[in-house]
Amino acid sequence: MPMIVKTVQILVHAEYETLWKLLMDRLENPGRYLPGVTEARITERTDEWVVRDMKLHGEDVKERILVRPYDGELRHELVEHPQFTGFIVTKIVRTARQSPVAPLYLEYDLDLQTRSFKVQGAVPGEAEIMSGINTEMQRLKSRAEEMDGRG
Repeated sequence: MPMIVKTVQILVHAEYETLWKLLMDRLENPGRYLPGVTEARITERTDEWVVRDMKLHGEDVKERILVRPYDGELRHELVEHPQFTGFIVTKIVRTARQSPVAPLYLEYDLDLQTRSFKVQGAVPGEAEIMSGINTEMQRLKSRAEEMDGRG
């Protein structure tokens, strides 16, 4: 079965806390960042993870998202998705250990596998998925840099 295993990064000139706040906003309000989201709601919540249901490009998607603030990481496990199984990990990577004003990397690690069944109609492929992720990354970068006055 086809797989998408990829890491993509974007350099963000903002403070760590600013970018983390935006990732938390993205968790609660994915439609502000990810194109194609028309509905989203948190259906379960603990101190460590949430379960989120959303409508993405007209399809139902359910994710279990592990929230790791000390690592600057969100791990999205696709529980129900029309075409993929696997994980997408979003994390903040520091470029310098000592400088709080050093830029950060916003990084997405994808480890997705295509489900093996016949699908009716058009199914977004890797190009569409990467386009959506790139749009989301640009929106997070722009908002973080605007909030910190560095954009």
